[in-house]
Amino acid sequence: MPGLSADEGDEGAPPPSQSHFAKFEHFTPNEAASFDDEFARLASSQQWVPGSQEYTRQRTIAIKEELELHYFSQSQQLDDINEEEELSAEEKTLKGYQALCREVGIDPSDSIAECKKQLKNTLVNIVDLIDARRTGKRVKVWDSFEEFRAYTLLDENRIDIREAKRPPGYLASLLRRLSGPPSRKKRNVPKGGWGLRVVSGRITKAAQPSG
Repeated sequence: MPGLSADEGDEGAPPPSQSHFAKFEHFTPNEAASFDDEFARLASSQQWVPGSQEYTRQRTIAIKEELELHYFSQSQQLDDINEEEELSAEEKTLKGYQALCREVGIDPSDSIAECKKQLKNTLVNIVDLIDARRTGKRVKVWDSFEEFRAYTLLDENRIDIREAKRPPGYLASLLRRLSGPPSRKKRNVPKGGWGLRVVSGRITKAAQPSG
């Protein structure tokens, strides 16, 4: 089991990074690197073979934790609240979904359910959302479903569905099934079949969730 890389007993040391990538011994994280580059380095250091079940599971965990860190942790929400104020779990969740909406140019709702609905009707890539916070990269919102689909299938994009559904479920809330042909309506994601699973732009066959 990988251990924490920071020496918690060292008084006066800077606070340890909250990044998922900082949790591994003998791995020096680069918080300014893109998610894909950082995970590729981590996978190499841990000898996770691309395409293997363990690689897919670990990649899903990393996506889930980085998403939570950059959008749903209170440390990322201090600009909107008094530093001494403690957010309830529901308030923190709402602020996280509102932040995701703003990141893709959606006017955020005061309802968690409505924010989720708006995000599911927007073609965005989950790793792009993470990189918006890691690297300052602007998130691309796709109008063409076919172009979006081709983009998401360029590399190792599978996720472990069981891992994605573990609490608190932020990643799972972005899962949806797509049916085709896609709607011509701008940014509209059709409902129904096709047997494809999408995680904010990461597509995999639903019958083979964990590679």
